[in-house]
Amino acid sequence: MGGHVLIVDRDPARRADLRSGLALTVTRLTEVADPADLIAQVATQRPDVVLLDLGEDDTGLDALRRLRAWPKDPPPVIALADPARPEVRLASLHAGAEDVLHRDTPLRILQARLRSFLRQRQDVLDIVPRDEDSFAWSGLAEAPASFAHALPLPAAPPPRAQVGLLVAGRSGASPPPEFIARLLEADVTRFTPGSEPDGPDFDLVVVDAAGTRGDLTEGARVLSMLADLRGRQRSRNAAILVLLPSSAVETAALMLDLGANDVVVGAIAPREIALRVHALVSRRRLHETLRTRLREGIQASVTDPLTGLHNRRHAEAALRRLADLARLSGRGLSVLMLDLDHFKTINDHHGHAAGDHVLVEVGRRLRAGLRPNDLLARVGGEEFLVALPDSGPDEARLVAERLREAVAAQPFPLEPPSGARAALLAWPERARDQGLRSPAPSWDAGPSWDAGPSRPARGEAEPLHVTASVGLASATSGQLAAGLALADLIARADRALYQAKRAGRNKVASASGAA
Repeated sequence: MGGHVLIVDRDPARRADLRSGLALTVTRLTEVADPADLIAQVATQRPDVVLLDLGEDDTGLDALRRLRAWPKDPPPVIALADPARPEVRLASLHAGAEDVLHRDTPLRILQARLRSFLRQRQDVLDIVPRDEDSFAWSGLAEAPASFAHALPLPAAPPPRAQVGLLVAGRSGASPPPEFIARLLEADVTRFTPGSEPDGPDFDLVVVDAAGTRGDLTEGARVLSMLADLRGRQRSRNAAILVLLPSSAVETAALMLDLGANDVVVGAIAPREIALRVHALVSRRRLHETLRTRLREGIQASVTDPLTGLHNRRHAEAALRRLADLARLSGRGLSVLMLDLDHFKTINDHHGHAAGDHVLVEVGRRLRAGLRPNDLLARVGGEEFLVALPDSGPDEARLVAERLREAVAAQPFPLEPPSGARAALLAWPERARDQGLRSPAPSWDAGPSWDAGPSRPARGEAEPLHVTASVGLASATSGQLAAGLALADLIARADRALYQAKRAGRNKVASASGAA
């Protein structure tokens, strides 16, 4: 698969071996000899993964720490360590490496590990692109959206991690459940292959197959467990860590290629398992946060933030689908345009908070008068669109009258005004009491004090009596099939709405005549 890998190694022979071995695995390879140049190369080259040889001293670890402290979006790092320096494995994980392998790790595993990281990196970039300007403007941007497990998680305390422990070999290598529970403050469930107990979804499943003998022959059984986990409700979205013996090279590579998030081959210290487990849980939660933010952003883009109804963007797409269904079903489609009467005077006399309250309550009343499959959207300041599938003119008129009545039948209670707003509303009465003239409205100030809906006297809140005018237009399936455009159907409903306004408001008018 594609991807850009930056190789950092002082030894030119090792760089040449890596370049040769990875040539068919990645799209682009860049090399740098000095770890001190790592950040500069990352900033200019923008690799997807860094392959960092830790060297014989602490230079590589220092470069890794500086990269993780870099305020930009650092790429994931696979550290390569000298097998004679086992202490650097834990040190590199502590420093922020996503994985650490021995230099003599079989090329097959290194290739699979890179493919796994490139896939996971792309998963994040699919949600939050590298150019986050558009996300930031829309409020969708997350804190630096990296693959790294060192990134901050949401400020709220995360729930207890749910960890599954599946022992698949003859003798387990994983820490006991109590150790994992203490480490992560997690709920740990031990289970056997093919028997996943009920409970909340797992954040992580540790597959302990360290007791597996040989490679692919018995490893096929472990591979089938991975497929089984991905097919079960509790574990299908969980991070998966697989522990395998050093002999299971091909099994390990296939595990990574088939979707395991981390695979450890050979003996491993409990503290390293602990670090890997913690990193996987943190990374999985970060990805869930990004996905949740994206889902919420998508939902917000088609939702009116005030009323919670659909907005014009959603309505246009939904109307196209309803028209297609009407053509196929042979039933009609009706559209209503509903507009609140004298709404500007509500904002002028009672404030925009009162106007917002009215809009929210109108939306609630309209929704209560419609079927679940009817479309309701706020498409303007005080204008609402209703689409009625499988409805002709007579049915649509009954619905329109019901919605008009739902708005007008009951007044809209308001909270008593307070402070400066109450003083402003009381001005006309005080002026009359003191023989003063009310302030004359300017040409653009809107209606006078006494126009429009009832107003509160001397700062007292009075229920508002609000009415709505409705225009309707209907189309048969034949008209839609013959090419009647939705824009024309909506325009007809809009013209009918203005007929209802001219007829005195608080009325229903159809495209063929007024009520």
